[in-house]
Amino acid sequence: MSKHQHKQTVPAEEELETTAQDVPEQTEPEIPAPETKPDYYEQFVRLSADFENFRKRTEREKAAFISYGKKELAERLLPSYEILLKQGEQLNKKEALKNATNELKSIVSGLQMILTEMEKAFRAEGIERMDVLNKPYDPATQEVVAMVPADEKQDGLVLQEVQMGFMLDGKVLRPARVIVGQHAEE
Repeated sequence: MSKHQHKQTVPAEEELETTAQDVPEQTEPEIPAPETKPDYYEQFVRLSADFENFRKRTEREKAAFISYGKKELAERLLPSYEILLKQGEQLNKKEALKNATNELKSIVSGLQMILTEMEKAFRAEGIERMDVLNKPYDPATQEVVAMVPADEKQDGLVLQEVQMGFMLDGKVLRPARVIVGQHAEE
């Protein structure tokens, strides 16, 4: 050795300690914990439930749109249907058809066929005419246009139907406009 180089002597114990401290610890390769692994079954169950909720919601919306469309169409047809019903009732009451010409009888027969077909179509769609005459007034299905004096037996009864009322699937489509009897106490 040269003059300038000194060899330091370190005791063996210190040498071991130094090397142990200087060497980084060896760790095992990291394995993901079970809770951090993706749970595909849980994702599938959630996705399946979301899809089922979407399907049910779209079915409800579809039914609501159909019902709304049916209601709109029925409301447009009701005035014509009501006129046909009233005229049909009038024609059935008149005895004048006995002396009518074959041409007039044919026209009346055609109108009755149209009325019958409209009634079938309305029934098929769940549209029914309310039967209100001589029945107690029901504020949920009827509007009072007027009240007229009546005897005790007719108090609160519908005496006249000014405008026909109709139900659609058990709900009021158009309320009946009625005249109700009112008993005046003396």
